[in-house]
Amino acid sequence: MTQVSDNSAWVGLRSLLFHLASGLVTLGFLLLYPLILAPQPWVWAVLRCYILVQLWLLRVICGLSYRVEGLEYLPDGPCIIAARHEAMWETLFLPLLLDNPVVFLKDEILRYPLAGPVARKLDHIGVDRSGALDRAKAAFERARGLAQAGRRVLIFPNGTRDPAHRLRVQSGVAVLYRMLKLPCIPVVLDSGDYWVYHRWLRRPGVITVRVLPPIPVGLRSSQVLARLESDLAQPV
Repeated sequence: MTQVSDNSAWVGLRSLLFHLASGLVTLGFLLLYPLILAPQPWVWAVLRCYILVQLWLLRVICGLSYRVEGLEYLPDGPCIIAARHEAMWETLFLPLLLDNPVVFLKDEILRYPLAGPVARKLDHIGVDRSGALDRAKAAFERARGLAQAGRRVLIFPNGTRDPAHRLRVQSGVAVLYRMLKLPCIPVVLDSGDYWVYHRWLRRPGVITVRVLPPIPVGLRSSQVLARLESDLAQPV
């Protein structure tokens, strides 16, 4: 693949067109917002269509597509998906790949005027970054109940897209692993090469998403954290 420089006028024009088209699509989907009162499967069906349209716009306008490797490691039933976080792209794509998982996200997102009610409707769980143990325990207990009901759980153990800190694994994922007693599936990707942190340009290319072999149930916290730090640091 030939990389296109960020200075290319063509990349800038395509990125601008994408943002305009994406905004118009978002406005169109807002007409369906009253469906937030419908059952969860209806809300997910609408959001799934929205994600598919956004990915289509990225491919057609920006020349940005994706491929997935290692799907054989993804179990059919409940599990913990621990993904590297490089760009907002994976917050769109991974819920699509995992078919409406429970997502751990920043607590403030649940209070956003439009995205917040959708996130709550889909049972997403806010992460309280103040360090309050009681709120963390309540969040993990809720995740355990949803996993027992058959949902996959998606978490970004690095907690940030900032390239300076995104390879550091936070210890809370080990607590979640112990409480849920489910295999943990690491996922690495290179979305940050194309959807660059704090940049509005969308570079053309192919994002690679790689599902890695599962971390089995029953390991010690130190073993889980060491494995995740090693796996999530892998180049794609």
